[in-house]
Amino acid sequence: MKCTICFILPVLLLCLNASAQKPEVAQDGRVSIYKADGSWTFTRFKNSVIKITHQPVGYKTNELVSDAVIAVPLKEKPVVNTTAKGSIISWEDMQMELIGDTIKIGNDQLIVLAKNTTANNNGFNFILTPSEKIFGAGERALPLNRRGYRFNLYNNPWYGYGMGADNLNYSVPFITSSNNYALFFDNPSKSYLDIGKTTSNVLQYGASSGEINVYVITGNSYARILSSYHQLTGTQPVPPRWALGNFLSRFGYKSEEHIEGIMDQMKQHKIPYDAVIFDLFWFGDSVKGTMGNLAWVNKKAWPNPRKMISDFKKEGTKTILITEPFVVRSSLNYTASKKFHAVDSAGNPYVLKDFYFGEAGLIDIFRNDSKDWFWSKYKPQMKLGVEGWWGDLGEPEKHPENLYHNLKSLGFKRLFKADEVHNLYGHLWTKMLFDKYAKEYPTKRLFSLNRSGFAGTQRYGIFPWSGDVSRSWNGLQAQLPVMLGMSMSGVPYIHADAGGFAGGEKDPELYIRWLQFASYTPIFRPHGTELTGIENNAINYPSEPALFDEPHRSIAKRIVDERYAMLPYNYTLAYEQAANAKPLVSPLYYYFSADTTTYNVEDEFMWGENILVAPILQKGAATRRVYLPKGKWYDQKFFTQHEGDKWYTDSAQLASMPIYLKAGSFIPYVGKPLQNTTEYSTEKLMVTYLPSADSSSFTLFDDDGSTNNSIKKKLFELIKFETTGWNKTTRFTITSNQGKFKGKPPLRTFDLVIPTVANIPHTVMLNGRRLLQQETPETGAHVFYNNQMGALYIHFSFTGKKIQIDIVQ
Repeated sequence: MKCTICFILPVLLLCLNASAQKPEVAQDGRVSIYKADGSWTFTRFKNSVIKITHQPVGYKTNELVSDAVIAVPLKEKPVVNTTAKGSIISWEDMQMELIGDTIKIGNDQLIVLAKNTTANNNGFNFILTPSEKIFGAGERALPLNRRGYRFNLYNNPWYGYGMGADNLNYSVPFITSSNNYALFFDNPSKSYLDIGKTTSNVLQYGASSGEINVYVITGNSYARILSSYHQLTGTQPVPPRWALGNFLSRFGYKSEEHIEGIMDQMKQHKIPYDAVIFDLFWFGDSVKGTMGNLAWVNKKAWPNPRKMISDFKKEGTKTILITEPFVVRSSLNYTASKKFHAVDSAGNPYVLKDFYFGEAGLIDIFRNDSKDWFWSKYKPQMKLGVEGWWGDLGEPEKHPENLYHNLKSLGFKRLFKADEVHNLYGHLWTKMLFDKYAKEYPTKRLFSLNRSGFAGTQRYGIFPWSGDVSRSWNGLQAQLPVMLGMSMSGVPYIHADAGGFAGGEKDPELYIRWLQFASYTPIFRPHGTELTGIENNAINYPSEPALFDEPHRSIAKRIVDERYAMLPYNYTLAYEQAANAKPLVSPLYYYFSADTTTYNVEDEFMWGENILVAPILQKGAATRRVYLPKGKWYDQKFFTQHEGDKWYTDSAQLASMPIYLKAGSFIPYVGKPLQNTTEYSTEKLMVTYLPSADSSSFTLFDDDGSTNNSIKKKLFELIKFETTGWNKTTRFTITSNQGKFKGKPPLRTFDLVIPTVANIPHTVMLNGRRLLQQETPETGAHVFYNNQMGALYIHFSFTGKKIQIDIVQ
């Protein structure tokens, strides 16, 4: 009997044939069914999550090598009752019913499940309903609805990609459905998803090796489903606050003199930055032949790295170095590292003969001794003052099928072919850094760039970038589906080489439009190529705003300044991800799923829950069509109110990008310009409230910006702004959780700004005392009404004690 899998409301069904036995319940609560084709096991987790594991008869490479899931299965032993129709398996909060050929799980979904066996693959088939949409699966420059596509789950470098690139550097085997469920296949081997490409109503998953499993996650919203996934695999820790600033980054800075000259220009034009990233020229003079040196070998270019890094640090600039897991034969470390390389079938160190950077070996990141050796090359640089790391080529970029890894450190005895563990390589590299850094520097937060990972890598603090994107308008357009698809795959901090990287156009308009977009993404890192004197055929173009001519330099400076002004809001988004599993960026449908139009809007996104971003993606655009979901919105430029569920045409002047703020939002901004985040403080904040008749709130997160695990250690403060809504009488309340941390301001001053106020209110009361349009001597609090702007300013101090502001129109 052939079975398939389908999702149709409202129950879950598993197709069983006549040879299936009565379900068995183990002491740990697992339910197993044995059939002629193998066994099926069901394991309960919290939040309506069930893991289904299939062990085909005769299947031997069934090891679970992934550590993606950190959630513990429920140990509740279910009760089994036999009825005339079949069997009922009951937990305290959930029920699974076996009736003939079906298994019903709860009341959420209907699934008919079966084994999918194709050449060299095992997996599952699922039947899709006619209008069902499928999202996620990691990094792909495809429409957000991935239905109708077939692609590999295989981390893959793609130089110079644009729209249509279907298989990029970071695959995640996690997908969500518009039918209120998600599927997570916890298997890092080379796999594939066919989402209605071959057969329009069939979703097919196949894996080349490893445990054949799927986690079925159900929920009544995308937010609940994504939260459940993060409870399985972890959220991302709060980053060091400086990670949300601006970076100096290019391929590449060739000497101390070179980078200091660029820094001088940034300072001359007062353009903020927080860190400098050194590409491979820190360990060599050429693109090829030096990878694996992992030391400052050119004393002429870098006469005193310790002093240079120390001088940068005194100015508030962090130093970040690139590393790769490949060691070329001509490097300083090839001989010493050979015993830590991946091997061939005979157990000899594997030599990559066709590697772009030279013949090389690949560090076997699965071995503890290999990790120890690799880490030993990081430590000397951190003693010099290096603050962060950029891991490149971590797919790995060159990973032939006949290369083998030793997984004895993970408890497995046999050698594993590259394809069996491919997608886990970057994950374990990031985990190595995270674990060893935490041991060496337990009080500090790690900054770790890497372009490849797996499900769960987010909990090890990865900041992935979207690979070697084309420097073109097509490359810019590709960043929206890449970023939003990754965010919906549980990878919160995806970002791009802002401005573009690979070849392409020398177009200052493109540069500005990319920076505008990037300023509302998790990491803001302009990056480009400049290889003068090294590879003269390269297309060189600067990435630093100070190096552009006017008017582009001033526009770029304003973009960077606004990024720093947004730090209180952006840093709070980081907290919301770590504490509450919320995405930093999301497609419109995520928060407005009841608005069917949002599913077709793929060139806009939400930054947090309150800011809608509509980047300009076309060269020479004079206008931009923008869809606003249901509700009320304010444009950021003039605070004009707009009704949602409508399309609007906005201007697209080069110096601006359409931004809309949701009615009822509180948006906090720093009270002064910053040159880097060492100057950041919440001592003075401007908090803009966008009027809405409905009640609303916003909770601001604050800590010292650097202490590791500040949430767990309770070294943070939450300041809540809430309102009853903007009506004839309005009340604002500001409260604190009274949290403490090093450097907490003992006194804060807030300016609550309310735009679109037609007239100054009749009365404004602060804790029962009427505020006047001048400073009140006892408190310094006052009201100011800007008649020209139609904005009300309420200035007051906040010590952590409750503030209540009552306004009568």
